[in-house]
Amino acid sequence: MPWLASSVLLMLLTPVLFGTTGLDHEAAAVPLEMFISVIGIILLTPVFWPEQDKEIQAVVASKYIDITCVYFIRAAYSVMSMILLVLVFSLFMFVRDCEITAGLIGGTIADAMFLGAIGLFASAVTDNLPVSLMAAFLYYVLNLTMKSRLGSFNLFAMMSGDYRPNTWLLIIGVIFIAVSILGKGWLAKKR
Repeated sequence: MPWLASSVLLMLLTPVLFGTTGLDHEAAAVPLEMFISVIGIILLTPVFWPEQDKEIQAVVASKYIDITCVYFIRAAYSVMSMILLVLVFSLFMFVRDCEITAGLIGGTIADAMFLGAIGLFASAVTDNLPVSLMAAFLYYVLNLTMKSRLGSFNLFAMMSGDYRPNTWLLIIGVIFIAVSILGKGWLAKKR
């Protein structure tokens, strides 16, 4: 719940930091890519967080339902929450006369999923939430400084009107999420 509240707070702060009235589709991509996509980091990275407490991990592992299913359910809730928040913010921008397209919405979801998937993968590997959050933010900062050199992995391509990288980001994000959950579930069963 604190992760969802943090995402909503970020969403509420975005209009304070960026103009969100009467933007064309390239200008509308700025708040969506720069701020709203960060919701993916906040919501997806902590999927494995409860099991960092060994006692909770023992309780979850002792239950009849497979821990991998628990991880997939948490990830699904996180992704659904992320999509809902992106849609709500896009509707808010649309009401304020911004040119919001399906491509912008889908691209923002793809960016958020990819950023969250990096954090989730780092969490599966390190079993450390702060390190995982920093790994995803490091990739975000890398995009701020080297965006033109990242090609198909450029998070901020929609600002220049290029929507092609978002397809790759979405595909790779989904793969990272699946690999992270399956790997973490497999490791949990081995313990």
